[in-house]
Amino acid sequence: MPRLPILESTIKQLYGTATICAYPDCPEPLLRWINGVETPVLNSRIAHIAAASERGPRYNANMTDEDRRAFENLLLLCLPHAEEIDLQALADRYPPEALHRWKATQLQAAPAEPPIIPEGLLERAVLLSMGDVLMDFREANIDLGGKPAQAPGAGGSGGGAIGPGARGGDGGPRGSMNTVTVTGAQVLGEVPIEIGHPGRGGVDGMPGEAGGHTRVGTLVSPGGGRQTHTAFPAAFADSVQTSVSAAVLANYAELTNGLVFLAGAGWSAYFVDELPTGFSGGLCVWVDISWKDLEPGNEIPVEVIAELVTPSKTATFSKIAAVNLVVEATEGFVRHPLLISLAGTVHDQGRHILNVSTNTGSYLGQYLDIAFRNQPAPPDEAAGD
Repeated sequence: MPRLPILESTIKQLYGTATICAYPDCPEPLLRWINGVETPVLNSRIAHIAAASERGPRYNANMTDEDRRAFENLLLLCLPHAEEIDLQALADRYPPEALHRWKATQLQAAPAEPPIIPEGLLERAVLLSMGDVLMDFREANIDLGGKPAQAPGAGGSGGGAIGPGARGGDGGPRGSMNTVTVTGAQVLGEVPIEIGHPGRGGVDGMPGEAGGHTRVGTLVSPGGGRQTHTAFPAAFADSVQTSVSAAVLANYAELTNGLVFLAGAGWSAYFVDELPTGFSGGLCVWVDISWKDLEPGNEIPVEVIAELVTPSKTATFSKIAAVNLVVEATEGFVRHPLLISLAGTVHDQGRHILNVSTNTGSYLGQYLDIAFRNQPAPPDEAAGD
């Protein structure tokens, strides 16, 4: 499981209660001012007292992921000392008890008036707090290539790219459009074959575009980079029903203690300054699950795939989320939220379709218009149920 990012509210609390490094007798300020620059720069990093991942120092298997990113497990240190305490060779020199004492001392010296931290600085602190995941590529497998299509002749997905201004390669070209005639005891006539468009490359570190589907009559083979559902258990087919009751796009989405928090929610359009450009956001999907005649203890595996389908029927993103719902009674109903983090590259303006489907066959479609910032969006419409 990937580690959870530190919440921005927690980072505000950390920098609001300290001004210098927590390392004993270290006078280094957490923020550094430079002549001629109006805002400070980060001179510090958030360190975990108990590591956020198994391979880190002082990892505690008894802690939850929420415990690991909590204020009590985080310590502000200058850059050299943050690096030093995370060295595996020095792990015994810096046990958790010592770091907790440092934190207590740092809190005792908290400023009377919390400093004002520019928003851009907080965003950078969030990024740097994920340091060993986002910046340490030792022993990591990095795949920036596009994904091949699963059907003959279908277009492959575009390649990804890392770094500002970087652009990944386009996907492989699709095959030609063809119509063939088949004969047989049950099928006579023409079968339309539609070859999916190739995906296009990503920009500014965003993933590349997924290729279009190839269709042979009513059969569909996914294009490169497209997610596919695993089969829903046949034993549950007559006992379980699902529907996608809602799918809400937002700037930020969080699920805490069973409650969904959305910021900047309810998109009907996504405005851009140029194309191609990056797309990012959060998606909350509510799936209604009802069942009958099931023994308590059974697990209902529900998958959700979300795709933003372009006018050329490729996909800006193709993401999957899943839940195993444990049945506690013979009959029941649950409305279950799933959060999906979205990132991709948009190449086209115009009407896109957000398709949300489940492995049980239910789906929801709705429009999202990609428009230049000063261009009004078309009237909102529904696109399926």
